[in-house]
Amino acid sequence: MPKILFIALLGLFLSVQAQIAPTRVGPVSQYGKLITGKNNSGKGQIYGSCDGVISGKEVQVKGMSLFWSVGSEGYLFYNDASVSKLVSDMKIQIIRAAIGTDDKWGEDVWNSGYILNPSYQKALLEAVIESAIKNDIYVIIDWHSHKADKQTNEAKAFFSEMAQKYGKYDNVIFEIFNEPESISWSSIKSYADVVVAEIRKHSSNLIIVGTPKWDQEPHTAIGNALNYQNIAYAFHYYAGSHCYSGKTSWGSDCEGTNAVKAMNAGLSVFVSEWGTVNANGDGNVASSNDGWQDWMDSHKLSWANWSVSNKAEGASIFGTNATATDNWNYTASGNYVKQKLASNPSSYTSCHTTSISKVQQQSGIQLNALTRGIRLSASQNSSIQIQVFDMLGQSVFSKNEHFNQGTYIIPLENIAPGNYIVKAKNANQVQTISLQIQ
Repeated sequence: MPKILFIALLGLFLSVQAQIAPTRVGPVSQYGKLITGKNNSGKGQIYGSCDGVISGKEVQVKGMSLFWSVGSEGYLFYNDASVSKLVSDMKIQIIRAAIGTDDKWGEDVWNSGYILNPSYQKALLEAVIESAIKNDIYVIIDWHSHKADKQTNEAKAFFSEMAQKYGKYDNVIFEIFNEPESISWSSIKSYADVVVAEIRKHSSNLIIVGTPKWDQEPHTAIGNALNYQNIAYAFHYYAGSHCYSGKTSWGSDCEGTNAVKAMNAGLSVFVSEWGTVNANGDGNVASSNDGWQDWMDSHKLSWANWSVSNKAEGASIFGTNATATDNWNYTASGNYVKQKLASNPSSYTSCHTTSISKVQQQSGIQLNALTRGIRLSASQNSSIQIQVFDMLGQSVFSKNEHFNQGTYIIPLENIAPGNYIVKAKNANQVQTISLQIQ
């Protein structure tokens, strides 16, 4: 074998070997990649690629946010053992890795953020990402900064690397600006345009963009949204300090009302951080928490609770003696959130496995993605409807005819490059696949 060919084949083998495989069937296998879309009323929601953007098929996932990666109370949980135990103990469907950027919380090397110590912070982050993939849950890669608009070049390089390495996994969600402070939406958008464009070179996965005043004003993006697909707008709240309906004590609309305005205008919203206590992370579990939970459920909002930490403050879910996997004595906040997460499913069904099983049992139809089209295999004569949807749920191709037993190549030459959902349906079954046209 020629040496060049051997090296090429070895590289291909190693790249295949590097794929991370889930060790169980979890929410990612059931829902697929999370995608934004609108329901029949034009309200912005989150869907899964397995079903596509279908009103009534909205996806709501619930889980935890890790504490700042630069804090000793948080980074001890940035590992596979902790994430796996959160899956088994709390039934989380999503984990958020809050990677500090230029923060320096002490003199030790592990107290420095990503910009100051990229190798250490990257090791923490990748341990969480890879554990999430193995556990088949979603993971948010969070640029946990209040001034990301001043870190555009660093964020661009960071998300380019993360998108290239992990952007092919349906598990991964990119959160590019944790909590902008009192800056305008136009300033945030200018930053986001640069970073989102870099991610989109490598991945079509969901991107969460921060909004003004600590993610409490997603409605400011109405009429001036980012011109990219699969974008959600962040909303954060702390039950002891914020309200979901009515007016604030100073007379403005409640923070929750701002989020509803955004959704009703067609923007998808993601609650990437919320707390049971006050906005400073401390205090008692607020009496308004049940109301906030009902509010999120009514709008099918996905969420991550703050935080997985043993810090001596109200928002921490563990007592101060907790370690990575031992002495998990839940605080009042931890017990409250754990009880809410108990309603998450105990088991999941892979949409891909289901489709294959139906093909085998019913001798029906099977789809395979090609570079510029799809291959349809029919094992019996039947009328089949084929539809292709973009990531906003809009139909870009439809074909309905009688197919005889056999294999057919259906070209999609006139569809623009991008990511799509393909559905094939006959009288007995529906099969769905993802398709990327380059």
